[in-house]
Amino acid sequence: MNMASGDTHTVLRLADTKLVLGNVCATSVFNGRSLGDFATLLAITGTSLGATRALYRWLESQGESYARLERGRGPEAIASMDVMDAPPESWADLMITVFVTEAATSAVAGRLANHADRLLANQASMVSRDSAFHMAYCIGWLKVIAEHEMESLRAAMEMRLPLALRWVEQSDMSAREAFLEACAPLAGLASQPLPGAAPRPQQWDAQLARPQALPEGLWNIVRFKDAELLA
Repeated sequence: MNMASGDTHTVLRLADTKLVLGNVCATSVFNGRSLGDFATLLAITGTSLGATRALYRWLESQGESYARLERGRGPEAIASMDVMDAPPESWADLMITVFVTEAATSAVAGRLANHADRLLANQASMVSRDSAFHMAYCIGWLKVIAEHEMESLRAAMEMRLPLALRWVEQSDMSAREAFLEACAPLAGLASQPLPGAAPRPQQWDAQLARPQALPEGLWNIVRFKDAELLA
């Protein structure tokens, strides 16, 4: 791969995380509690996959093959945040998973919003803008969940947030404070401090910022990789 700079590594991680997030939300649509949930999860799917393609196009401008990025890689080459490796176990878990993933991508993208490359800066700003809307939706649900399913909320936060924080620290340590600030409402809802970052395992891919290939179950729901389905 023509991934020489830290910026291109970061952009690949953002793009692949949005790819997986979009597919997780698409798969979760039928678990929605209302018509509004259907519409919002589909909106998150669309904006996430749109961001993925826009960021892949920027990587193409840096010498990467767009065809390879979108449909030429296996699960071992996807640089998605591992917070989504395990499927959500409940509605509370889904809301926490989406929230911390969006908070993490927004924090890291925010560090690129003043990039000298204006195309990348604009795309990064759009990622942060869209993430803010998605996080607001999740917080609305988490306020309801906190009233009736506090233990589910806390368990999901303790499982997912440390992985997201680790991803932020491994991708751009300077984005750490922005991520924690964005997640501060979770501490209030859970009535307990935010957990720390998960330790980095011995088998860690520094370029992809994850410990292993995407699990088979997750890889099976990821789209963009089937060339024969493209017109």
